[in-house]
Amino acid sequence: MRLATLLSAIVVVHCGLEVRIEPSGGYTVLVNGGQWLASGKTEFHEGGAWSSPEPIVHNPTQGADTLGSYNETTIAFTTNSYTVNGSIRQYNTRDLVSFTTHFITGMEQSNSSTSSNTTSSRFPVFKLNPVVGLNLGCLAWGGDFTNNNDEGPAIGPWPQVTSTGRSGGPHVIFNTATKDAIVLSHGSQFMAQSFESVDGSIASGVNGGVVSIPANFSVTTIISYSDTGVNNAATSWGAALLKLHGKTTVHRDSDPILKVLGYNTDHGAYYYYHPERNMTMGETVLAVYKQAQEQQIPYKYILLDSWWYFKGTQGGVTNWTAMPSVFPPGGNAALKDFTQRTGWMVIGHNRFWDHGTSYSVDNGGRFRFSDDGSEHYVVPLTQDFWDFLLTGGKEWGLTTYEQDWLFTEFNGVPYLQRSATMARDWLMQMGSAAADNGLTIQYCMPYARHVLQSVEIPVVTQVRTSGDYVPSNNEAPPNWNIGGSSILAHAVALAPFKDSFWTSTCEPGGSCGASLIPDVWRAAAIATLSNGPVTPADGVQYMNKPLIMRACMADGTLLRPSRPATYLDSYIYKRAGGTGPEGHVWSTYSTVDAERYDVVLSMVTAEYNLKPSELTLDRTVGVTGKSVFYSRNTTSFQGLVAVVLDPATGVIPLKAVPTSNDFDLVYIAPVKGNGWALLGELAKWVPVSAQRIASVAANGDSLSATVKGAPREEVVLTFYKTHPIEVHCTLPSTGHTVISSNGDCH
Repeated sequence: MRLATLLSAIVVVHCGLEVRIEPSGGYTVLVNGGQWLASGKTEFHEGGAWSSPEPIVHNPTQGADTLGSYNETTIAFTTNSYTVNGSIRQYNTRDLVSFTTHFITGMEQSNSSTSSNTTSSRFPVFKLNPVVGLNLGCLAWGGDFTNNNDEGPAIGPWPQVTSTGRSGGPHVIFNTATKDAIVLSHGSQFMAQSFESVDGSIASGVNGGVVSIPANFSVTTIISYSDTGVNNAATSWGAALLKLHGKTTVHRDSDPILKVLGYNTDHGAYYYYHPERNMTMGETVLAVYKQAQEQQIPYKYILLDSWWYFKGTQGGVTNWTAMPSVFPPGGNAALKDFTQRTGWMVIGHNRFWDHGTSYSVDNGGRFRFSDDGSEHYVVPLTQDFWDFLLTGGKEWGLTTYEQDWLFTEFNGVPYLQRSATMARDWLMQMGSAAADNGLTIQYCMPYARHVLQSVEIPVVTQVRTSGDYVPSNNEAPPNWNIGGSSILAHAVALAPFKDSFWTSTCEPGGSCGASLIPDVWRAAAIATLSNGPVTPADGVQYMNKPLIMRACMADGTLLRPSRPATYLDSYIYKRAGGTGPEGHVWSTYSTVDAERYDVVLSMVTAEYNLKPSELTLDRTVGVTGKSVFYSRNTTSFQGLVAVVLDPATGVIPLKAVPTSNDFDLVYIAPVKGNGWALLGELAKWVPVSAQRIASVAANGDSLSATVKGAPREEVVLTFYKTHPIEVHCTLPSTGHTVISSNGDCH
């Protein structure tokens, strides 16, 4: 009796992610034994009609792939006209499940019955029902730039928040009371899949506009699980996606554009289609170069936007070479002359192709394009075109190819939506040519599908995560809000790009007609904290060197955190009905000598006491050791406040910002065993960075830092024990020295 009583008290605890499959073909997704998602109706569209065949569930099998070992259940769907297999893989790590739709036979669609904002196959399908007893929230990426017109990803209670259609994207579904979170996303054929909200469910499947699904075509949807919060769930999901498709961070980490300061001529820049009086645009950017040299502002590259190449009546590109009116005498030779005279690397902008492009065989050119006579925009169809174009770019000095107007091209070229494979082929061919020429690629104006497609293209290293920076009088452009879109970019090994920014509050006479802009400091800070390109866009007379140099060393090397600043988890929880700060709080960090130096960006509208345990980015627990938190005025950089923090009992008070354009930066530095902490270069946005600080060592009753920089550069480090101590040092010709809290510099 006692044994029976003991056995009856044993409870089986199901940890992690699990999918249960019923004999009927239904399935449920459980997290730690509790149901989060339940299946809806599986359907397929063919020949103008929907059908839902009776599922046949096969016995599970075992296997392994690049993600590990798994159990797989196949569910067959068969009619007189088609056979489709759905498979569900449960990985033994209990943190990943995949759903694959494999079209054994081909399937024909009726364009009149479906659209690219819908799906033509629906597997998996999950009911959009609230989960009783759980306060689930959702963060979903979607819209232009994956950032919903700079409002950021949709955040709110689940299932009220979804992101569907051609501009939809991945969903992070999370428990606002715990750190449990799952990511629901496409796992393959990203350009040919969408989510659709239908009949009270969310369905994943082939885009509804696809006319013909070829035989043996497959699409995959994945669900990834983490018990360490929203940011970390996205990172672990991205790691699985990258591993599945064989991409690493090598190209991003070695991209030269991401290491140094640049100059921008994009929409909103002072000189966007707007040269200095009595100058061409080519002469104007040379004047920028000369002024930067005179002021010793170390720009190392320039983003040449669309003003330099030939365009047709519909705005598309007809020939991607320099116009003689811009860079005389025109052509690639003129661009090569410009890059040789300046020594600058180039991000070369490109947009959609005009149906009248001179490269097309239909217009006397050498290459096949998608023009059927009815389209304003076209795409090249073959690899040899991209090989030709980017080989030429490499010869004139191109470093990064920027493919802009991505969602415009996807929406405006019907062939990209009608074909199951062409949109992917288009981007893969571009990537192959860039790789062969040692170039990197920046995606601009992407949907989430473009961002996800980059996991198959190693040389895509950068992505615009905001709309254009277009100043207007006394109004700050909203494109600073990249803390949510940067979560997605970073997860798939892309550097997020905030776009250009002004560095003077008053710049009359520029391209957009505005003269006053109130938030240049915030724009500059976020650009640096993004870990993406940092590109001021001032007129020659308005370059604010002190503000510009907060981002970099004297030689232009960027002083960056170890990863992009992103929304704090507790800020996301608050938006979804949980607890957290009122107003934006983001975080990032630098790792130096295996220790973390945290950075908090705050725009709270009500005072908030930030707990050290909330700083869980890329770790399971927050700040655990004795630390110093400190801050300065973010515009004047005066008034240092530093306080020793006991992580067990202390909090970091975040003050409400006085206006919508204001922000605060709070830094957290570890205290060494002898009581000293390195606060770093307080004149920089990132005072302690791996680019500047090679190591930090406690020596008796002092602290020393091994420092890197430009020869003869002046570096000022601040140390702290009971009060701050500044040490000034001029670096030797080697650019390396050791600076100590006792004042030594050697």
